[in-house]
Amino acid sequence: MNRRQFLATVGTGTVASDRVLRRQADQSTTVSPDETYQRAYAVDAMCFAAAPPRTYVQHLTDEKITALRTSGITAMAMNMTANYAELSLADSLFAAVRNRINTWDQFVANHSDVFVKVTTMAELDAVKRSGKVGFIYCFQMSAPFGWDLDKLRTYADMGVRQIQFVDGRRNYLVDSCWERANAGLSQFGFDVVTALNERGVIVDLSHVGEKSALDAILASNAPVIFSHSGCFTLCPHPRNVSDRNIKTMANRGGVFCVYNQSGWLTQDSTVSIDHFIAHLEHVLNLSGEDHVGVGTDQDAVNMTAMRPDEVERHQATFNRRRTDFPQLTWRVRHMRVPELSHPQRLLHLAQALDQRGYRTGTIEKIIGGNYVRVFREVVG
Repeated sequence: MNRRQFLATVGTGTVASDRVLRRQADQSTTVSPDETYQRAYAVDAMCFAAAPPRTYVQHLTDEKITALRTSGITAMAMNMTANYAELSLADSLFAAVRNRINTWDQFVANHSDVFVKVTTMAELDAVKRSGKVGFIYCFQMSAPFGWDLDKLRTYADMGVRQIQFVDGRRNYLVDSCWERANAGLSQFGFDVVTALNERGVIVDLSHVGEKSALDAILASNAPVIFSHSGCFTLCPHPRNVSDRNIKTMANRGGVFCVYNQSGWLTQDSTVSIDHFIAHLEHVLNLSGEDHVGVGTDQDAVNMTAMRPDEVERHQATFNRRRTDFPQLTWRVRHMRVPELSHPQRLLHLAQALDQRGYRTGTIEKIIGGNYVRVFREVVG
């Protein structure tokens, strides 16, 4: 039985038992969560740089650089298409994003004592050994390359290693999760999957509609990820993903990364890290410990103060979309899990999982090991 056959066997309904994922009650451990965190890869699968209160800004302040220097994070996927409202005003979106990548390259070069651009597994390993913070360049939309695969290849040549197919609206590739039609992958979408596989770029299906995502999972000859999503079974937000798609993704070796968007993780009026862990555990129970990770979808350091009116803005979105998505019945009262809105968020998660009795190996996989496995297999 090869690896993919094994994964398919594990993912078709096998429940990951507490005996596998948690320490035996009579088993002592000498490894603290802090030691686990220092030893493990700690990877956030979706981040960007932002400045409060409302405007996304593609830079990191001196204060944030200092915080990341000691964060213990190995690497983060850094969104090169943040502040799309600004980018879309450019005469050429392709050129604007290309220039943004060049700006980030210069930023990394100017702060080479802290940051490293990661484009290969060897570079990711070197980042871990050095104690620096790696940036894995990613897109949260396909708009910068439009219909043009040559432009896509240019971005890959510039070091982009993770591309999300769509943001909020249908595009040339797929339907987004907000489209009522729920169409499948377009023919061009199939071409893009093939191109990304050939170029060693990770396919990211966050924001993608149900049928389009399923088509992309099955079309890809490499594992795919959901870089920042939640479980629809636990909270019926359109951005969250069905059990079927989570299991199908896992059967083919992929990783599902839970986001720090608490208003989409629970309908409860208050939030704690327990709500976040509930989504991790749901994926664990569906697919096993090799297919779950973390992608906070937040500022690289701290998103809690990014937009003071953020809760109200999301509630307005619920109100506006309720005709098409009547399940959006709850009132949004919070948007972040406080423990995860911090430069040491993955350490806080490791500590919380340790307190709940999770094995060291399982914790290491969740906080970054599983993402690294996919990165190694896809990017190389």
